[in-house]
Amino acid sequence: MSIDIPNYQILGKLGKGAGSALLLARSTRTGAKYTVKVVKVHEPEDMKFVDQLRNEHSVGSTVDHPVVRRTYELRYVRRRLTKIKSAMLFMEYVDGVPLNDPDFSCPLPELLTYFSKAAEGLQGMHRAGFVHADLKPGNILVTPDGRVKLIDLGQACEMGEVKSKVQGTPDYIAPEQVSLGALDARTDVFGMGATLYKVLTGKAMPTDMNQRVCLQRMSLIGRRAAELDQPLDGELAGPLDRLIEACCQKEPAKRLPNMKALMDRLELTRGVLLKRQAATVRWLGSSSRNPPLS
Repeated sequence: MSIDIPNYQILGKLGKGAGSALLLARSTRTGAKYTVKVVKVHEPEDMKFVDQLRNEHSVGSTVDHPVVRRTYELRYVRRRLTKIKSAMLFMEYVDGVPLNDPDFSCPLPELLTYFSKAAEGLQGMHRAGFVHADLKPGNILVTPDGRVKLIDLGQACEMGEVKSKVQGTPDYIAPEQVSLGALDARTDVFGMGATLYKVLTGKAMPTDMNQRVCLQRMSLIGRRAAELDQPLDGELAGPLDRLIEACCQKEPAKRLPNMKALMDRLELTRGVLLKRQAATVRWLGSSSRNPPLS
């Protein structure tokens, strides 16, 4: 995707998402670096990606928390002064790697610290009245100095909102997202548990959508995931097993209620693992083949 942005130098490509490209740009006036998410509109249905940019900017410019990536400006390029040709969202540049980077590795207690920091950011989002609703390893960045940043707020919504269509990523989606129920802090608790499970095992947590999905009809095909009333695969230590189960219960009322409760459990689990001198863990799989639904 070639693009020219007045007063900015394009330094390179950072990646791509559903209907968008991520660029690294530097202001020729201030020298500051920005991540620019670009969406081009070729067909009328591409406007849904513009709507997601609008949503991401609305949330990212409202939530003021160091763990949540800030957004600064949304620009449109119009055709014949009316129709949108493309849109560009200027965001905080984060020099970090996602948890699904094949080269990412760290001691297990340190990994739990990163998840605690992510939970702090989510707590900030929840206090501001928003649910992230698309947590996964690729949306949690870790910088070389150990900072954590939550990114990709395009699916975020207001606390208690009932969406009109299924949105999320199949391997991490909470049951209430699939059934079009109200979303709240417990929706993100499920996403965090499913993300931790994937990072630790390389396997997907069973959800109501990752057995098989018909994108054309947006209907579920195949068996429904069973409730997590039994221990996981036995690959995880007992405290981690119980932590993930507490996050990923099918019924929201049975999950950990909020990020404060999740942070407490993460710290407790970390303490137990430190005593056991936990070994280094490495990322075992990639979520890049499982794009979010929109």
